[in-house]
Amino acid sequence: MANHSEKSIELLAFGRALRKVRKEKKFTQDELSIYSRVDRSYISELENGEKAPSLLTITALARALQVKPSVLIEGFEREMED
Repeated sequence: MANHSEKSIELLAFGRALRKVRKEKKFTQDELSIYSRVDRSYISELENGEKAPSLLTITALARALQVKPSVLIEGFEREMED
């Protein structure tokens, strides 16, 4: 596994944004996995900044979280500013 310094700041920012929305909606990674049909280990990798999500993945996660995909992108943008 890549160490922290090798992970891109963009992927880390998206991961933080995804985790924040997931926790706001009171979903576990397992629940999000079931509702989005995205593998739980992949959700973990996204939240840890290890993988880059495709547009289809972002859409599936957003639908499961009952938010627009733009909410995840706006969260990502806020994390990039911090």
